[in-house]
Amino acid sequence: MFPILSVVTFLPLLGAIIVLFLPRESFGAIRWTALVLSLLELLLSLGLLLVYSQSTVSATFLGTFHYNENLAWIPGLGINYSLGVDGISVLLVVLTTLLTTVCIAASFRIEQKVKNYMAFMLLFECGMIGVFLATNLFLFYIFWELMLIPAYFLVGTWGGQRRIYAAFKFVLYTSVGSLLMLAGIIALGYYHQVAAGGSYTLDLAALLNTKLNSGIQLWLLLAFAAAFAVKVPFVPFHSWLPDAYSEAPAPVTALLAGAMAKTGAYGFLRFCLPLFPDAIQTLAPLFRILAVIGILYCAVLALTQTDIKRLLAYSSISHLGVIMLGMFAFNPQGIEGSVLQMVNHGITIAALFLIAGYFEARTGTRKLTDFGGLATRVPVLATVALIAALSSLGLPGLNSFAGEFLALLGTFRSSAVFGILGTIVVVPAAWYMLRFFQGITEGPRQQQGVVATLIRKGTLSDIHLGEFVTLLPLLVLIFFIGLLPSTLTFILEPSVVNTLQILGNAFVK
Repeated sequence: MFPILSVVTFLPLLGAIIVLFLPRESFGAIRWTALVLSLLELLLSLGLLLVYSQSTVSATFLGTFHYNENLAWIPGLGINYSLGVDGISVLLVVLTTLLTTVCIAASFRIEQKVKNYMAFMLLFECGMIGVFLATNLFLFYIFWELMLIPAYFLVGTWGGQRRIYAAFKFVLYTSVGSLLMLAGIIALGYYHQVAAGGSYTLDLAALLNTKLNSGIQLWLLLAFAAAFAVKVPFVPFHSWLPDAYSEAPAPVTALLAGAMAKTGAYGFLRFCLPLFPDAIQTLAPLFRILAVIGILYCAVLALTQTDIKRLLAYSSISHLGVIMLGMFAFNPQGIEGSVLQMVNHGITIAALFLIAGYFEARTGTRKLTDFGGLATRVPVLATVALIAALSSLGLPGLNSFAGEFLALLGTFRSSAVFGILGTIVVVPAAWYMLRFFQGITEGPRQQQGVVATLIRKGTLSDIHLGEFVTLLPLLVLIFFIGLLPSTLTFILEPSVVNTLQILGNAFVK
């Protein structure tokens, strides 16, 4: 059988190597080579999605993994090269390849160390796709750590004035969590061997068949959650995110927020829920409380920001809290809404950060008080910003509404208290997104400052054709998923139901 998963995983790595062999001065060739390779990767992932959606999914959890690739690597240590895809991971793979293509296209303005930049973007894509497809825990860990390397350099080399601080803080937070997860992975293999006998293994398929006692599950869950909670992020493990997002170039921020942030939520869903069902039941109230704190606290922080990228960064954490709240509802509606909202949030937040980058590129400022009344000067860019802002606040008919509705519906069915607390986010979300949009495009024009100077000189330009084409796939998906969310939930449903079966019938409500 054709190794489609390996090709999808390692084509970006091959692309990064190809880019590195191109002449350093050939900026055009480097940019277009990276874009063509990322576009080819997107087409392959869409082909995988199309074939998967037409496949017959069996009733068992393991049957939801298709196109499995298994190769003995270091058998004595339980390390195998194992890849598999299900309805959850296939959508996140497509999201990652789409956003990588869009963000590389949006990076054509990058002029410093272009070859290294494009190679790191492709390597970053490879790491994220590997995280979504790996079914051996050590292989998963390798890809998890692989993401860190290009992300560090992309923030630390091409970021703003505080880029070194932001990159170091990002690495410090994620490294501590990752080391705890590695200890948990090693211990999980040991306890599996003790409980089930046989050889030491880290393959997910084998680990799912072993029932560990509640005490061991609790400690292992905490080890895994240490890594995933940083990536989501949960409050109080979130302080790296506003710094990294605000200092990174807009296309890098879009990829960090749109794709990488989903790896933490995916880790909880793929590993923590099915591997530690007793412990996850015990700690579910804690995770729900952390999700609600993140939703409300970061929404308030978003309201106080004057830097538009920091505003969007805090809004991203708030919306990710809704994703986690739906996941810990432990019912089909909540988890389907959670995964659907991972996709929706990735699309919307990437569009918002790219739009913020377009405004910054034109004006040289991100300070909200420097803007005002730009709708008449840049009407198309203002319209695009309005669509993305309305999507973010969950307007019915746009993509985020379906995901947030399902996630909150599942939360209500699990707990009315957490459902109400989660729904409260609608009020500050509408407030800070309208503040973002109106602060830039509406209201009185500033009479002083860089934006006012550009308006007087008549040099403030509207969105360019290339910028609009870059955003167009995201805008189309905002409307398409908003009108036809069932096209995604149809793919998700069997995998979600089977995940809940692993947790036990007591969790299916």
